[in-house]
Amino acid sequence: MAPPALAPSTSSTAAAPPPALSRRDPRLLAAMAGALTLVGEASYSQLSLLQPEQLPALSAVAPALAGGAAAAAGAVAAGLGLAKLVMGDRFHVELLRGRLYIVAGVPSTGPAVAPGAVVVRPTGDVRGNGAYAAAPIPAGTCLGAYTGELLDTAAFDAKYPHGAGDYAMAVDEDHVLDAAHLAPATAAFHPVHMNHSAARPNVGRYYRRATRTVLFFTLRHVAPGEELLYDYGRRYWRGREHLELP
Repeated sequence: MAPPALAPSTSSTAAAPPPALSRRDPRLLAAMAGALTLVGEASYSQLSLLQPEQLPALSAVAPALAGGAAAAAGAVAAGLGLAKLVMGDRFHVELLRGRLYIVAGVPSTGPAVAPGAVVVRPTGDVRGNGAYAAAPIPAGTCLGAYTGELLDTAAFDAKYPHGAGDYAMAVDEDHVLDAAHLAPATAAFHPVHMNHSAARPNVGRYYRRATRTVLFFTLRHVAPGEELLYDYGRRYWRGREHLELP
C-alpha cells in the first residue's frame, strides 16, 4: 500500500493561480464529455419513461418537440465536433442501442508494446501480482486487448451468484469478458494482471462496444520498474469499497 499523501503546506500567503487549460488537457475533455453525456443520458432517460398510452398525446406537441429536439441535436453535434477537433484521437463517441458512450483521454490506435517490455511479478502487498515495465514504454503504446470467456448476464449470474467477478471486464450493458482462467498464468503479460489505481493511473481503456473490444494504452511515458495501473471504475468496487487501495 502506498504511504498517505502529505497535506499541502499552508504557509504561503497567496494561493497559486489555477493551471491554464491546454488544447489537449484531460480536464477540458472531461468537462466537455461530461456535459454532452448528461444531455444524452437525460434525453434517453426521459423518453424511456413514456408509457404506451402517452404516445398518442405526444403527437399533439410533436412539431414543437421536433424543433426543440433538432436544436438540441444540433448543439450536441456541434459540441461533439468541437471536442473531436480539439482532442483528436483522444475523443471517441459511440451510439449503441440507444445509448451514447464517450471515451475521453485515451487513444484508439498506437504502436504495440515491445515483447518483454512488461513483466508480471509479486507486488509485495495484499494485491498479489502486478504488471511492471521492464523497459521504457512511450505514451500511447497499446498494451493489448482484454480477452477471456464472453459471458452474458445470465451466464455471469450463474457463475458468480454473489455478483462479483474479480477478473470480469464489462464490454457492454449485457456482456463481460471473464479472464479468471488467465490470471494465474504469470509467465506472460495479459491486461488481467494490471492493478487498480484511481489516484495515479498511467494506463487508460479504449472501448469499442460494438465489437466488444477493450484496448489498453499508456497515458504517459512509463519508466522501467513502474507498475502499470488503471482505474477499474466505481462499478467494480460497488459493495466492496473497503477493499480498494489508492
